[in-house]
Amino acid sequence: MSRDSAKPVARVFDVILDPASGNFVALSVYPALRKVVAARDIVSWTPEITIRDSDSIIEPSEIVRIQKVLDSHAAFIGNRVETESGKYLGRVYDFLLDVNLGALLKIIVAHDFLGIVRWNERVIPAGEIIRTEPERIIVKDDLLIEPLPSQPEQVMAGA
Repeated sequence: MSRDSAKPVARVFDVILDPASGNFVALSVYPALRKVVAARDIVSWTPEITIRDSDSIIEPSEIVRIQKVLDSHAAFIGNRVETESGKYLGRVYDFLLDVNLGALLKIIVAHDFLGIVRWNERVIPAGEIIRTEPERIIVKDDLLIEPLPSQPEQVMAGA
């Protein structure tokens, strides 16, 4: 939504995080990252995401920082998570973001089968992330995270 319209102006497709800092930089709107809304143009997050106005929906190339993040191809959702020593922990399927600070708080990781069935879920604090690469996220070896309690197999409900 925008403050100047009573109707939705775009649909959010992804959250763009800076892989170096974990900070929120923009929302991807419309398919295929054709347009974005910079973090600074978001007025509120509840009950819906409200932006300043429809002119806040821009090309990623208009803001150097956003374009650099997109060019790095380092994603969070769907990315492999490994320890420093190479132990595979699963793939990121969700994350927790502090919208007031614009900072990543935690990533939620699980093993999966065809992206449908998940098991061995873990919650990893952002402070345990060493670095984010295009093909994987590296976390500390001494990570003492217990898997979440066993839950019945789940089918992903449209992300």
